[in-house]
Amino acid sequence: MKNIKFIYGLFIAAMLLNLFIVSFAMTPEIKYAESAKPISLEGKVLQSFYANYRKDLTEKSVLEMARLLTGASGKSLNFEELMDMKNGLMLLRNEEDPSALFEMDTRSGSFIYNGGLKEYKKDGSTPNLITGKEAELIALKHLDKLRLMPNKQELKLVNIGGLNMAVLKSDGSTEVYNKLVTVRYDRILSGLNVMGASRIIVHMGTDGKLAGLIFNWGEVVDMKKFEPAELLTEKEIKEILESRLREAAKDAEKIIVQKVDLVLYDDGRGQIEPAYHVQANLFYEAYDIPYDYYIPLLKKPLAFYPYMEAYDIKPTE
Repeated sequence: MKNIKFIYGLFIAAMLLNLFIVSFAMTPEIKYAESAKPISLEGKVLQSFYANYRKDLTEKSVLEMARLLTGASGKSLNFEELMDMKNGLMLLRNEEDPSALFEMDTRSGSFIYNGGLKEYKKDGSTPNLITGKEAELIALKHLDKLRLMPNKQELKLVNIGGLNMAVLKSDGSTEVYNKLVTVRYDRILSGLNVMGASRIIVHMGTDGKLAGLIFNWGEVVDMKKFEPAELLTEKEIKEILESRLREAAKDAEKIIVQKVDLVLYDDGRGQIEPAYHVQANLFYEAYDIPYDYYIPLLKKPLAFYPYMEAYDIKPTE
């Protein structure tokens, strides 16, 4: 009887060992590119910020902002039909040009404005487009006149690009027309790039005239420094980094981490807190895909991150 139990025990142990070997063999290899900075919190003073995304604007405020925008762009909207889209969203449109709209979140003050693309549908590039440094200066003037200028020290110019239109001609050839110039700003706080909600995107047409604007920018009204005991250790961060990657790429052959950057994450609800932004490539048999995510540095995160299923943290009052 003892021999049977012993043999049975050996059988179970062998099965478990085999499962472990198979599981280990299926775990994708993780490598770090030279561009991936090592995780290090030594000497860093980390803090979070609270931005005011809780404005509860009135209809009067929405219409006032819409009039400033249409005045700057020379376009029109149907101010007699302000639509309540529920959940705090208010919408104005132009009946003659469906692409012209103004949508504002009265809870946060964030909005999207498009003066309309009707005039840009014809062939040919828009005349007198302003590019380069001059385009940035004009974009800042627009923000100033619209009373939207943030703290300039927080503005980070990301890109001066454009909106182009490709046309297929009857002879089979194609031509690309330059339609609008786009100036994009992201945010920087305490020397760290802010990722997530904060952004300002200005679209401009002939002679720098305003053509559209995306504004998502809460004013910083408070900040807090963290004690080391409130933060994850470097070892814990790396363990989370690799476990998240393996979970996301169970069938991948290998994983290459391209970047691991210390940033601030803005959840668009008021919380801006330190996190690591991980960028990687997941390699499969015939292709690879980019993959990125955030690792909160706080043991008890205050912000709502994309991987979270439900927002169960009460916003700061």
